[in-house]
Amino acid sequence: MGRAKRTTAVLTAAAAMLGGLLAPGVANAEEGPTIRQLLEQCEQGRTDLCEFHPAGPPEVYRGSYELAGGARNCSAGTSTRVIRWESSQTTTNSVGVTISAGATLGEIFETSYEVSFSQEWSWTTTKADEIRHELGPYQAVDIFAAPMRQKVRGTYEMHFGDPYYGHYYWYVHDVVVDGPASQPAWDVKVEETDPRC
Repeated sequence: MGRAKRTTAVLTAAAAMLGGLLAPGVANAEEGPTIRQLLEQCEQGRTDLCEFHPAGPPEVYRGSYELAGGARNCSAGTSTRVIRWESSQTTTNSVGVTISAGATLGEIFETSYEVSFSQEWSWTTTKADEIRHELGPYQAVDIFAAPMRQKVRGTYEMHFGDPYYGHYYWYVHDVVVDGPASQPAWDVKVEETDPRC
């Protein structure tokens, strides 16, 4: 293909992307490849280039609190209880295609994340902990733990040696990868409750 034709194809693909052709969940076979088809091309090594470009820094947030354990004291004296709990968190994404450690899309994401933010991505985290709590007479507590998580939004960029659905360059925008934050990994709170003695 001549330089002028290739440039025209690239500009056409870029214009199509700007027009929302490849918005997540919108692409169909009549318009071009689906998001899944594009990311599978990347995963299977059928692209000349496949990169992830973060759109901004990670957004750290607290997940939902879940009951981790509890203790009660049904005596007239004080008592110290040890409450043990364990919980795990994994990485999810917004595109329905596997982006995980050991998979090509995951490795591409992880490399970009580490270069962009000078820290490692945490694919999964498990925490086992114990809390010592002193209970007064006829007192009970519930322990709740919430995972701290982080989201990174960005774009997968793909270049093909031969036209794929008529274009050399394709982009998958607004990919959100959501995984465990490392510091701190969990937020714990203690609430008094009815001892039901």
